[in-house]
Amino acid sequence: MTPDAFKAAALALPAATHVVQWGGADVFKVGGKIFAVMDLGGAFSIKVSDIAYEALTESGAARPAPYLARAKWVAFDDLESL
Repeated sequence: MTPDAFKAAALALPAATHVVQWGGADVFKVGGKIFAVMDLGGAFSIKVSDIAYEALTESGAARPAPYLARAKWVAFDDLESL
């Protein structure tokens, strides 16, 4: 997946918005709440359900997102892996 494809998928969600924050990170929100963040290097983090969090982290497909894992966020090192 390319960064542009990720952005298009995120913005395809109803009422999704995009802002650039925190030194250039692409931040995607719905109703003012963040659901995805992509950094300049192509790594990204997303908010997932409890079940998805367990499945993704236990299988090794994703890792707990730094600082946000307690809120069930997972991190992927690059979009190319998807």
